[in-house]
Amino acid sequence: MIRKERVSVKILGEIKEDLVGNIPLSIALGYEQEVLVLLTDEQPPLIGGQFPATVTERLYSYQVVRLKNDEKTIIELPAERWNYHFVQPIDTDHVLVVGARSRYRGDDDIEENAHVFNYSGRLVRTFCLGDGIEHVHVTRNQSIWTGYFDEGTCGSYGWDEPIGSSGLVGWDRAGRKMDSLEEDKEFYIFECLALNSNDKEEIYFFFSIEGMIGVRKDGVSKYYGLDDLNFRSFAVKGDEIVAYTREGDGILLKLDQDNKRCETVHLLEFIKPDGTPISPQAVSNRENMLVFLDNGELYLYVIE
Repeated sequence: MIRKERVSVKILGEIKEDLVGNIPLSIALGYEQEVLVLLTDEQPPLIGGQFPATVTERLYSYQVVRLKNDEKTIIELPAERWNYHFVQPIDTDHVLVVGARSRYRGDDDIEENAHVFNYSGRLVRTFCLGDGIEHVHVTRNQSIWTGYFDEGTCGSYGWDEPIGSSGLVGWDRAGRKMDSLEEDKEFYIFECLALNSNDKEEIYFFFSIEGMIGVRKDGVSKYYGLDDLNFRSFAVKGDEIVAYTREGDGILLKLDQDNKRCETVHLLEFIKPDGTPISPQAVSNRENMLVFLDNGELYLYVIE
């Protein structure tokens, strides 16, 4: 039987007032432990009750709340037709806000679903990151990585040759494609389920159907098999990985370089300063850190 170890998380701040009347869509962690939270007052309805719209018939209101050292900044996006799902820091002065879906109607009519705003809410630039995005991650050096779900890898919304067909794509900060797994035929990345990087700009990605972790650097990937796990966020430091599963469990994993395996060491339970377990509505990661949004409070876990 695998043992479970209790580990502490520290509080970074709270956004309870900002959540009144709003829905959290996405959270992200910066390198200086600043937190971004993407909020909306109402989510656009699904087309036919199933599919997200790329752009909407009426205007919707969004906010990006930035919390750093107890200082709060709010970017107001009050009149948007874009259906946004993700937020990431792109540098000290800008944020990247992305919609998961993009329609292709022809080479001269492609929806640009990635928008960069400054902290005054002014739109600086736009570009397309493809359709069917499951994860967006901006690294320390401001390269953008996107992982895709099945409609992004197989093609939908007019994309007969989808940008995300390889499951993982890297871009520069201006949205120019730098890398993908198109030439990597060792495994088929049907869905990229979690995504992170380390301080060496190595990209870590967890994918189905095989259920493996890939590590990519300079156009070369290494792959590690692991037990039957399903996680949505993970922190990484050296050969240690701390994953947060979709069932709400923490798991400490260890990369075995010789056997190309990612072995389970033990389970983790994340404990708040008041002694109660974490129960987050949203989770995100950056390098060796996990951030949790729990009842309007933001908590941090760090692999030391």
